[in-house]
Amino acid sequence: MNFKIITLTKSQTKICLHRDRSEENQEIVRITAFIVESEGRELMLETLAQFADAGSARRFVADYSEESAKGFLEECLDEDKIAVPSSSL
Repeated sequence: MNFKIITLTKSQTKICLHRDRSEENQEIVRITAFIVESEGRELMLETLAQFADAGSARRFVADYSEESAKGFLEECLDEDKIAVPSSSL
């Protein structure tokens, strides 16, 4: 699996996973979320996960769950100190 979109049930926030290659030709998966913070600004949150081979990256995408997506979003919000309406989580 090379691509997956997970919609968080409570907020309808979409988390997108996309398998790709870095400029250094390494296997990566981009994890991206688009959110609206408490002041109304739209933000894009993204992180990259690097893998040793294509099979590992594909399995990561296939196995990624709604719980994983919630954890990713909460970590990004905490790390960047972004406030969102409570219904966004």
